[in-house]
Amino acid sequence: MVCFFWIVGLLISANTSAQEAHFSGTVYTKKGAPVSHAHVQLHHQEKPLLFTVVSQTDGSFLFDGIEQGSYILTIQSLGFNSLSTPISFTSGEQKQHDYRLSPKTYTAGTMVITASRTHQQLEDVGVPLTVVDNKEIELSGSTRLSEILAEQTGLTVVSDHGEGIQVQGFDPDYTLIMIDNQPVIGRVAGTLDLDRISLGAIKQIEMVKGPSSALWGSDALAGVINIITEKPEEALNWDINGRYGSHTSFDGGTNLRFKHNKLQGALFGNINGSSGFDLNTTTIEPTVPEYTSYTFSASLDYSLSKRISIGIQSRYYRENQTYLSDIDIDQNTSRVNGSEFQEDYHITPRLSINLGSKQLFEIHSYLSRFNSSTELDIAKTGAMYSHSMFDQTFNKYELKSSTFWNDRNITVTGAGFIQEDLVSENYADVPGFNSYFSYGQHEWKLSPKLSVTAGFRFDAHSEYSSQLSPKFSGIYKPNKVIHIRASLGGGFKAPEFRQLFLNFTNPRVGYSVFGSSTVSEGIAKLEERGQIKELLIEPSTIEEIKAERSFAYNAGMDLYLTEDIQLRFNMFRNNVDDLIETQRIALKHNNQSVFSYFNLSKIYTRGVESEFKFNPSFINGLRITLGYQFLDARRLIQREHDDVVNGEVVTVTESEYIPILNRSKHSGNAKIYYTHNKLGLESSLRLRYNGRYWFTDSYQRNQQIDANEWSDPYLLVNASVAKRFLKRFRLQLGINNLTDYQSPAFLPSNPGITFYTQLNVQLH
Repeated sequence: MVCFFWIVGLLISANTSAQEAHFSGTVYTKKGAPVSHAHVQLHHQEKPLLFTVVSQTDGSFLFDGIEQGSYILTIQSLGFNSLSTPISFTSGEQKQHDYRLSPKTYTAGTMVITASRTHQQLEDVGVPLTVVDNKEIELSGSTRLSEILAEQTGLTVVSDHGEGIQVQGFDPDYTLIMIDNQPVIGRVAGTLDLDRISLGAIKQIEMVKGPSSALWGSDALAGVINIITEKPEEALNWDINGRYGSHTSFDGGTNLRFKHNKLQGALFGNINGSSGFDLNTTTIEPTVPEYTSYTFSASLDYSLSKRISIGIQSRYYRENQTYLSDIDIDQNTSRVNGSEFQEDYHITPRLSINLGSKQLFEIHSYLSRFNSSTELDIAKTGAMYSHSMFDQTFNKYELKSSTFWNDRNITVTGAGFIQEDLVSENYADVPGFNSYFSYGQHEWKLSPKLSVTAGFRFDAHSEYSSQLSPKFSGIYKPNKVIHIRASLGGGFKAPEFRQLFLNFTNPRVGYSVFGSSTVSEGIAKLEERGQIKELLIEPSTIEEIKAERSFAYNAGMDLYLTEDIQLRFNMFRNNVDDLIETQRIALKHNNQSVFSYFNLSKIYTRGVESEFKFNPSFINGLRITLGYQFLDARRLIQREHDDVVNGEVVTVTESEYIPILNRSKHSGNAKIYYTHNKLGLESSLRLRYNGRYWFTDSYQRNQQIDANEWSDPYLLVNASVAKRFLKRFRLQLGINNLTDYQSPAFLPSNPGITFYTQLNVQLH
């Protein structure tokens, strides 16, 4: 398949008629620093000719053999406004010119990479993709990833072992979270806590909705959220910020970026914490405990020559929590001191090789580790009651090739190896996970109005069967007003360590959970200890689980009604087979249950997203966004009942799709930002609405929605105002949750109305 993409490109390239003109130049920033990997295009104004090259590490580019005539030159690069200008060539002419790009401030011409692994204009992407830029992050006053994602259309933040994100109705463990194209590890019960990621050094956040396994592999079944960090654009930038708010919450950081000749780099540090809060006064344990976290990151890039550059990037995160709790020990209530610790870090060396302007090779290594521990000590004696630890490593090695043909074709191929290991007393006999992957993708610009992309990814894993994930997308622009997008593709989610090898008994409550490969031995040991009261499923009949599979469809339309008004619609449908779920398999004498994992059923999610953007030219600085999502998420169940057939009583099994818990059918948001540059004033008003949803099947566990099982709908309102002064300073005041909504059951991470003040200082 990879060879097919290459052959197609070569055949098309070979048919290009001989050209005569030559054109070279260099791309710089406004301050004279070279811009590498910028996409430079020449589009003939009369003929369907399009030539594309990529600038070298020193910003230079070259077009060979150009047919004489009039063209439009377009230069695009991540973080800069696009440059477009007419240019003409005569036969045999040799032309040279340098160009300077201005930093991008917002919206038009946004460059993205997550959708296709190559830099593209947001307006040219065929899959559902949303971008949040650093200006919106600054105006909103958000400091953690969970805060800014909660205000985006079609995304819902849920609290389950941390702050996770729902995308198109999927649980948090189905969305891949990345920083600069590399996965963040360290999920707890499937949730990667978004509060672990600071927003202090982020350029933009790219969100692809729908299966992205064809590009990014497992955990991308529902989509991808890719955090793109800031890169240096000037000789020196240094920002310092500090924030203090309700519940003794604080957030402080510094971000230093530098660029000199062939060397550029960045350093970032952040400290974040809170005294916690409690929404349930009937228990001693707080809803959110006291915590402090630290984040440090660094990157360094060096151009060895015009064609070769090297770089290294690293990140370190650490968090500590402390709290009081009550537990039952031998039918007596005892107070314990709880402490939790977690840290993750990674290092990413990379090598980039440009073989001319048409071929780019990139070699990456991603070496990461996550570890955590939890300890409970008896308050009176100080003796340790329980201790657990979790230590995960994830190492990835990848080679990627990007070929930019002189006509309207781009080919991306790659291959790599992943090695995962886990050490934990709650996991028995965990083997290392080894997997190999390869992928290929070809983007074909059939005309200025139509572009299609096709690709695949193949994953071979040591613990489950191989997976092939296809992808196809396209975008059609019949005119300047209407852009039509469509995509379809397959995704998969590999079984996690816990679903295969978990061997856990909760020390405070007493229930047990076993992975599919450890359940037989685990049940046998519980039976030896006399703890099993009743077996509901014979352990020997439980098979090892396999990867979940999905196939999805997305279709949408962008309407650019005027220069000020944009409407976006997207319809989606996801079908998932072999869904992995927990099921009770035994009952203990302490009336607690034993659980394990099964490929139980099918689900589907479908819905419609719409977004309205209004940036009126007659009110400079005003931005209004309105978003809405309708979601229908259901899972397949089977009901058995006795019926009389031909005079005999028989058991009849009926299948039915019922709603999935904790999914709002209706959700929406509204965001209003206003900036008055002359006065240096900035303000924001953001509203988030979640409709009611089926919260629990607590009444008789009848798999039907009863009157007392609905959640409350809620509306959250956040506002802020900021003032810039003395050119270097920005002071912001904010109020979150103006409606003072509180719900320990439905929204445990929200303490009610909170206030904060924040100061930013820019040093150059």
